[in-house]
Amino acid sequence: MLEWILIGILFILTYVVLTLTTTSGSQYADNSIDAFISKGSPAVKGRQPRETKYKKDYTTEGQQILVLYGTEYGFSEEVARKLFDRLSTESLLRGTLWQPRLVNVKHYQHIHWSEEQLCLLVISTSGDGVPPTDALPFYEMLMKSCEDFSHLHYAVLALGDSNYPQFCKTGKTLDKRFCELLAVRDLDCQTVDMEDWEVISDWMNRVMGVVSDADLKVRKDYLSVSSLGGDEGHNRTNPFFSKLMVKRLLTYVEHDDDKATIHCEFDIAGSGLTWISGDALGIYPQNNPYNVQRILQTLGYSGLEKIDIQNHSLPVNIEGTITSKEMLLKYLDIKHVRPEFLENIMDFTRCPLQRRALEDLIHPQLASNIREYLLQREIIDILEEFKVDGLPVEKFLSLLKPLQPRYYSISSSPQSDSNTVCVTAAVVRYASLDKCREGVTTCYLQNRLQLGDQCPVFISRNPDFRLPSNTKTPLILIGPGTGIAPFRAFLQERALISEEDRGMTLLYFGCRHKNKDFLYREELEKWQENFGLHLRIAFSRDQREKIYVQDLLLEDSVLVWSLISKENAAVYVCGDAKHMSHDVHKTLLEIIITQGQITPEEAKLYLSLLEREGRYQIDVWVT
Repeated sequence: MLEWILIGILFILTYVVLTLTTTSGSQYADNSIDAFISKGSPAVKGRQPRETKYKKDYTTEGQQILVLYGTEYGFSEEVARKLFDRLSTESLLRGTLWQPRLVNVKHYQHIHWSEEQLCLLVISTSGDGVPPTDALPFYEMLMKSCEDFSHLHYAVLALGDSNYPQFCKTGKTLDKRFCELLAVRDLDCQTVDMEDWEVISDWMNRVMGVVSDADLKVRKDYLSVSSLGGDEGHNRTNPFFSKLMVKRLLTYVEHDDDKATIHCEFDIAGSGLTWISGDALGIYPQNNPYNVQRILQTLGYSGLEKIDIQNHSLPVNIEGTITSKEMLLKYLDIKHVRPEFLENIMDFTRCPLQRRALEDLIHPQLASNIREYLLQREIIDILEEFKVDGLPVEKFLSLLKPLQPRYYSISSSPQSDSNTVCVTAAVVRYASLDKCREGVTTCYLQNRLQLGDQCPVFISRNPDFRLPSNTKTPLILIGPGTGIAPFRAFLQERALISEEDRGMTLLYFGCRHKNKDFLYREELEKWQENFGLHLRIAFSRDQREKIYVQDLLLEDSVLVWSLISKENAAVYVCGDAKHMSHDVHKTLLEIIITQGQITPEEAKLYLSLLEREGRYQIDVWVT
């Protein structure tokens, strides 16, 4: 009888814990602000809506943990979701009253900062030092805020790319700002170069320690926001299926080292999508079917296995079940390998020597080696090298990252045609480990997406790369290679302006050979003849000594300085961040020093002032 009483008590306690966690905010499958906005919070169902657009109530007691993320390309969201899932799982297992919520910073206006306790911010730096587009309003709000955050504990994970001079600037700046608002920093700001999962995992482990040990006051639960009552339209999670109308090769490819660059035009009529010159087009590609088939054959899958979408965190909103082959083709990244992938396949590697090799690879003391090792390999390489066997299909798919969209500067102006979006893409092909490799999206566009085919696309805003409102402002455009893309849109707009209202436009374009990769040559020469474009071209390999755009800038020092200092010209740089943008920046400083007759420190301040005034705008990327 005593045993039955004890079992009954245990059952009641288990029921109470589960009831608390399921009714007091453990909508962990989708406990995000986006979900509350679209569906309404369980805490407010049945209530009559107020006259205001939103409800904002913290309704359930518990330790408030705000997982906040700001993302441009989706990786910060992936990291934040992983952290949120871990907090949710740990809370359920431990029977705690943690109340984690996952919130995109673009919804910051729904946050009750006075009622928050712990904020875990995961945010990337977009390009060279700027916040992600959706995060800009939050960033500006926090920088101007005078709120007292002395009650708030926080930690920041700053994601970035060390190839950019202002590595992780956004996260570092916000970390400092939280401190200035008297918030309590529980962990030093952690920077992450690229997708270094070892650093990320270590930070998450330390966060779990902070959360477990924190002596937080019990407050109220999650944000509750009534339905917006409408669709926000097509975006990264709800792309528009656009039809490819035009595709043409812009370059002449004669030898293996000649670069192929293509021009694509997408029909977006009826989508409701709008853009401004300077914005980018997000494109969701498909993986190479040959590589997908190799993976299926290597693992012994038929490709017809039914996969429940709900078990996978994907970048787009889809429902129901699809096949494993479709998942690999359209939704999962089969190119990039994370260290944790090696850990998870270890139990399915039958050979003891290969298991030992895997153990050596993931050893903490060899962290630098594993990164270089993985950079040269794709998923199929790992599967073939370690002869993985018996790995369940659902398990395997869960180990892969979601396939992220790629972003291309839009090379057309909506003022010319608002129903057609153009992009200019350099096709990526290279070799590693004596194997031919390809860029996922560019080779998809060149080889597999045919005219008339549909492709999921959306607009990515770039508010920090805009034409001046005054059309008489002179423009200095510096864009070698595919950096010409947004400037083509700028030039289309300038061509629509009357001559008396159009300021001087000076374009520096660079390519290897005049007769091979002079992108949009006919158009540029036409603008030069009919619309007063001042065209300066650097053909780097048509002579013995290489000539680049920065060399032409230096030749034109007097003109460039005159336009900047006397005519308030705006300077734009677009293209490669690893080399070109550094060289151009250095050249501009040299021009300012010599022509302005000021010190290097004063020149740096002068260029910074131009940047703050929007007269020095940079849109660069790392290839």
